Amino acid sequence: MNITLLQPFTGDREPPLSLAFLAGPLKEAGHRVRIMDLQIPDVRTAWKSRFPAELPDLVGITAMTPQVKQAHEIAQWIRKTSPAIPIIAGGVHPTLLPEQTLREFPAFDLVAVGEGEETIVELASRLERREPMAHASVRGIAYRSPGGACITAPRPRMLNLDELTDPHEHYDFYYYLANKSFSFTEKCVSMIVSRGCPYNCRFCATKGLWTRKYVCKSIPAVMREIRSVLDRGAEGIVFRDSTFNVDRVWVRALCDAILKEKLRFKWAVNARVNLVEHDLFHTMKKAGLDTVYFGVESGSQKILDFYGKGITLAQTEKAFAICRKLKIRTGAYFMLGALPETRADMELTYQFVKKLKPTFSLVFLFMPLPGSELYQYYIDRGYRFEYNDMRCDKAVFSSAGMTIEQLEATRNRWYDEFNRPPTLFAQGIHAMMGIRSWRDVRSAWGKVEKHIPLLSRP
Repeated sequence: MNITLLQPFTGDREPPLSLAFLAGPLKEAGHRVRIMDLQIPDVRTAWKSRFPAELPDLVGITAMTPQVKQAHEIAQWIRKTSPAIPIIAGGVHPTLLPEQTLREFPAFDLVAVGEGEETIVELASRLERREPMAHASVRGIAYRSPGGACITAPRPRMLNLDELTDPHEHYDFYYYLANKSFSFTEKCVSMIVSRGCPYNCRFCATKGLWTRKYVCKSIPAVMREIRSVLDRGAEGIVFRDSTFNVDRVWVRALCDAILKEKLRFKWAVNARVNLVEHDLFHTMKKAGLDTVYFGVESGSQKILDFYGKGITLAQTEKAFAICRKLKIRTGAYFMLGALPETRADMELTYQFVKKLKPTFSLVFLFMPLPGSELYQYYIDRGYRFEYNDMRCDKAVFSSAGMTIEQLEATRNRWYDEFNRPPTLFAQGIHAMMGIRSWRDVRSAWGKVEKHIPLLSRP
């Protein structure tokens, strides 16, 4: 069968890894699969004209909450042009709100709930055999029935992530390699090597998607994937896992393997401040760790406790101090605008950012994500939210005695203040500190040339 997997436009530079993970098992099952990635400009402008060229037998669309309406508009267009094609919605939003998704978005025939690798293969097989896909025997789906939405038994979590196929073979690898970067590395790729998170932050929907059971790929499997992307030209890797340093024994083993094989690349991770240890992060730095992003969230312990973050301000200060000592760059995620927050709490956060001095400050406005505990907290208090408004730069209600407009202006002011571009001199110093080979020298010089036109060759 011909199967099309569609990635809506997100405005981001992250490859469609979730769809790429689905493409592998579908191809292994004998299906022809194409990913139409609307994040790529050429695809976004021409996909409607390309779609009929290889009319699919089945369409799958992934959707996060801010993109779910766009995903439905895509499904409506497909429904008008090709009414017989079944359309499956999957991803974060349909998984967390399956019944609501079916009710609000009639162009979706089915919803895949949770991990979709096994589910979509089973659905495609049933379609190929001309059996109904919407059936109670299929685990991990939701569909419409005469009595209302039917949500089938959950599909068991995948516990062996080594069974996943290499996702980088199934999307436009070289487009993202050329258009995604961090540090002064020009060519960078994203990887996900774990699923789940054992922590219980009230604003996070991860546990609703993956549950709190944390599983990760084996070290040999991760090393194969690392070697694969490096062989294809990657110079840096951003690990997009929710929390990279959950299993410190596993992290150390990965670093030891990277050092043993003498692989040279820079990498970035998301991490928790309460799991930072000097010796471990020293080893990570030796293995190429360049940047760590921490969920700091607030400078008020009261607000941290409201979020259920499970960290203290002292742990955060210690983590940033360790990274400064080891010359590891830091990114700090902060949020403003939770309902119990006061202006005094916001001032504590402002002063805390200045004290921590992160390399990057990612200032968000609080938004209650569907599937999170705090989403229900606000729904129970009468709040209703527009999906398109669930963005990090947009307030969804007033708080701290501020209007929505004042909150957004404060966020924008903080973001600009805390993220002033470093001077060319500072960029040069950082580049020099990262030089470990002649290839690094050439890469650093290429960056410098862009800022010194008179030295550039004609």
